[in-house]
Amino acid sequence: MKENSLNATRAALKSFLSDLVTATDLPMEEHWEYHRGEGQSWHGSVVQEPSFGGMYGRGSMRKGAASIREALLKDYPEYLSALGFLNSAGALQTDSMLLQLAYEVFRRFGTWVPSENDIESVLSDAAAFFDSKTVRLCLEAPALNLRGPQTVKPIKFPGGIVLRATTDEDITRFFGGSVYSASRANPLPFPDFLFSKEFEVPKVVGDLEKLKAVDVAHSHGPDLERCFLALSTFKDAAAVGYDNIYVRPVGLVLGVAAGTQRITANEKIPFGFYDLTPEEGPKIECHARCFETLHQTLEMACQRLVDGSRRSKARDTIVDSVIGLESILLANIPDRGELRFRFSLNYASLFPRDERRAAFSTAQDLYDIRSKIAHGVSPKTRVKIGDGDYSLDQAAKLARGVLQRTIAFFVSNAQHPDFMAKGYWETKQLGL
Repeated sequence: MKENSLNATRAALKSFLSDLVTATDLPMEEHWEYHRGEGQSWHGSVVQEPSFGGMYGRGSMRKGAASIREALLKDYPEYLSALGFLNSAGALQTDSMLLQLAYEVFRRFGTWVPSENDIESVLSDAAAFFDSKTVRLCLEAPALNLRGPQTVKPIKFPGGIVLRATTDEDITRFFGGSVYSASRANPLPFPDFLFSKEFEVPKVVGDLEKLKAVDVAHSHGPDLERCFLALSTFKDAAAVGYDNIYVRPVGLVLGVAAGTQRITANEKIPFGFYDLTPEEGPKIECHARCFETLHQTLEMACQRLVDGSRRSKARDTIVDSVIGLESILLANIPDRGELRFRFSLNYASLFPRDERRAAFSTAQDLYDIRSKIAHGVSPKTRVKIGDGDYSLDQAAKLARGVLQRTIAFFVSNAQHPDFMAKGYWETKQLGL
């Protein structure tokens, strides 16, 4: 940031802060804050905070904003014309800029009387924003159904996504805030974990024709989906997903897009429990590395496992699970005859010799149930699978578990799964 503009901003900020210290008419508003108690329970409280929106129009603000504008007209006129990044754009308003800087001071230090070093740290970040050609953002997606203690360490997934435990600040930022402006429905229970990823976007000034809209959900959705593939194949548990994506700036950002953007997800995730322990964290991170590059057949199987866990009807879960099994058990088979027999025989060959007959029977019965459903025949309320008698819900859980275990046989070599090798199934069947 050029010295002329930096000096004008420094003088205006100090003058504005001095006015706020002595003011007796500062507007206040009630804000919700959340804190985690014992046993992962959450407690909300209402606190009084300054209403920054109500500070517009103060004399010290108008005067300081005018001096900043005069300096920017000489040094950065393009900012006063247009400033944009991600999906927001508009001219930089110097009164809003001054208010943002005052808010940043109060947010960081909790006072209108910061030290000189405190003020300089905020100004240094403001200068860095002007000097940078990009803006760094953080995507955050609170995880649904994942449960566990805060002692679970952050888990790294392919694509730069990290799963970490939520903090009091996270929950307050997502679901708290002004009691007057908060309109979002809060999930019950509050999420124990969230997916996060930092990324950069170009900062466009002067010419908004260069601003390209970014579909955050579409751009980073595949990376999130790979997290779900890894979690779903790690163990048989409830579906994992998210209901919203939040995008916020990392560090100090000035202008119209300085706040948090919320993007609503379209996928509906049924309520359930996926319990995560501190001991499982490193194992999941190791397991997730297999998903950096997936062969398309194994990816289909994993995606069907995820889809099946998200279904509201048991019959749909069964169909998804058996289709996922087919993508593995019937892959790389040139002769497509006797698919039911091959499906069952190939599945049985994955097991020790004394378990193969039961596995063969289980696979045949699952294949038959899926075929009936696919051809419009409603299955009975109870179905026979192997030697067992199951309700449809129990059959759906069994089918999902069979798929999860089958994927586990091959996921360690996910890019080139063994079953794609020529003669793999014959070799397994003959015990060679």
